[in-house]
Amino acid sequence: MLIDNGKKPNEPYNAGLGFWLPPRTTYGNFQLKFMKIVQRLDQANRRIEDSFNTWKSCQTGGMLPIGALEQHVFANEELVYMLRRAADELVSLIWCITSHEKNGSYPTKIKTDCIGAVVAQNENDRHPAFSDHVELMSVLNDVSNAFKHSFINSDHTLVGADEPRVHALGLAYNKQSYTKEFYDVSLVSMIEKYNMFYRSCVSWLESYSAKCR
Repeated sequence: MLIDNGKKPNEPYNAGLGFWLPPRTTYGNFQLKFMKIVQRLDQANRRIEDSFNTWKSCQTGGMLPIGALEQHVFANEELVYMLRRAADELVSLIWCITSHEKNGSYPTKIKTDCIGAVVAQNENDRHPAFSDHVELMSVLNDVSNAFKHSFINSDHTLVGADEPRVHALGLAYNKQSYTKEFYDVSLVSMIEKYNMFYRSCVSWLESYSAKCR
């Protein structure tokens, strides 16, 4: 199971995957940005394949093959980063376009530029492309932050028993007074929910493109 970005990871990018988006803005070429998002998801898909393959290597019933667990954990960490970064790019892209539609110009500051900002918004303030995907965005934000910032995260040595799972230990701001959070997420479930989020974003962008052309 992979992120459905319209192509296999090692296929060349086909112009048919894209659609018109503003090519000249104060933040660059939006068509190019969308292409880069697709390519970033290719890289996420390569890491997903690595995660499944190394997870299978760990299912020996005995001593784990040398390096298999570490490769599995690092593949998960890398794919989460790619998914998070692509989601942040989609949030910024859609927010910029929506702001331009509303005000007739591009903003001097992107106020909603990441999934964490979307999660923090009041329900009525969220863009409709994101409103049904807050759970996925919240989990992805928390897990990626734990990978990036939590000093205790490297202490776990876990692997899913029945399927590949993403594990993380979070400690906000690395303050002992804060509650430690353990994340145990099905990789299959994360992919399924990310596909729904991605499809929602692309559908909105396609509608915008058709309207403007």
